[in-house]
Amino acid sequence: MKVLLLAPHPFFQTRGTPIAVDLVLRVLSERGDRVDVITFPEGKDLSYPGVKFYRTPKLPLVRNIRPGFSWKKLVCDFCMLFMALHMVSRHRYDLIHAGEEAVFIGLLIKKWFKIPYVYDMDSSLAQQMTEKYPQLSALQSLLDYFEGIAVKNAKAVVPVCDALAVDIDRYRPEKVVVLPDISLLNYASSQGR
Repeated sequence: MKVLLLAPHPFFQTRGTPIAVDLVLRVLSERGDRVDVITFPEGKDLSYPGVKFYRTPKLPLVRNIRPGFSWKKLVCDFCMLFMALHMVSRHRYDLIHAGEEAVFIGLLIKKWFKIPYVYDMDSSLAQQMTEKYPQLSALQSLLDYFEGIAVKNAKAVVPVCDALAVDIDRYRPEKVVVLPDISLLNYASSQGR
């Protein structure tokens, strides 16, 4: 299988989402899949058989990208969108694996190129936005609507916990597979990183 994995964060760093992506890449590589990964410019380079990395450009003032919504992530997401569209127009992918906000890139690719996507869901983006920016509470219904579209159109949604799976059930996803998050301590000690 040929997969385009969209990882909208620095990779690799020893923290939540990058650890989850590392585990996904290990499994896909061991299965013999060919994977192209688009990720942000920061992070430690790792190597897996059958996996190629493409990083968004290093831009002035876009450094130390932290978890959560920020203008820096928006800039990198914008670059990721154009890189993904370019790669999909040149390569034949069987599946898009989209994490976090990159699910909207996956949705766009599905609509334009008819390539299915898996939504690797670490949290509710709508809830995360209104918790971080309470002034957006008036837009909660609109944010929920867009999150619902991303969930409904996914071939599968992979939330990190049962509570998130229950929360998205209202969007009627095609398929949900809960893959619980692991502890950073156990991962770091087992990986020697």
